[in-house]
Amino acid sequence: MRLVDIRKLSNMWKIVIAAALIMAALFICAAANYRSERVVSARKTFPATDRYWEDAKEKVYKSVPELMAQHRSELKRGIRHDILRRGSRQKRQVILTFDDGPHPIYTKEILAILARYKVKATFFLVGEMAERHPELVRAEVAGGHTVANHTYHHVNLTKIPVGYIATEIEACDDVLTSITHKPVRLFRPPGGDYNSTVAKVCEALNHTMVLWTDNPRDYLRPNASIIKRRVLSKISAGGIILIHDGVQQTVDALPHILEALKSKGYQIVTVDEMLKENGRKQ
Repeated sequence: MRLVDIRKLSNMWKIVIAAALIMAALFICAAANYRSERVVSARKTFPATDRYWEDAKEKVYKSVPELMAQHRSELKRGIRHDILRRGSRQKRQVILTFDDGPHPIYTKEILAILARYKVKATFFLVGEMAERHPELVRAEVAGGHTVANHTYHHVNLTKIPVGYIATEIEACDDVLTSITHKPVRLFRPPGGDYNSTVAKVCEALNHTMVLWTDNPRDYLRPNASIIKRRVLSKISAGGIILIHDGVQQTVDALPHILEALKSKGYQIVTVDEMLKENGRKQ
């Protein structure tokens, strides 16, 4: 009699476990569908003729003095946001960041150069670009680099309706997470344009906003020697370098920039590494 009871109990546990696995599978499918719906929503957010889209797609990058002036204004008004503006001035480290990728031609070249110099970088990726080239996102992760959020469409978030801001960030998150199977915790607003609303949405989504201290304006495509000179003229301990994926002159300048930084005794780290060393949550 006892053996029969044990067998019944065993069968019951099998049924319970099977039911739990089915429920888990259904939950995963539902979550995946929800993420997919957010990406679809982001794709449909801006029709080609939408006035917000046309205005927000204009690429105007804030200069470092403009970012500093905005920060001073915020401090005067008692406003503080979770923004990484630079690393520690006490350590001879710099962060190398690339915006606007992945690019079907230039990303591979950038990764090859970084591997040759044993350097890890942080890539702020555009969701729709990552969706087109997931193999490049995986290559960045496989190379030990950090991938981060640069919105789904690369739009100026201060120029779109407030209700669209979270959609742009979350849709990019969903694309990157579906490719890397890792959560995304870092975000950079296109052009460095943000206001209190954008910053609060970013914080509500548990992201750290990352800006920069060194912008050589490589997106204007000056020659490689000018990009190198501009980067090195502004470099300092804790500096965050902003350069772009998709610019041939940047690819040409990159080996010379890395060699110069190493010769000056700088250690190049990712945003993740800088945050860990400074005891900040990711």
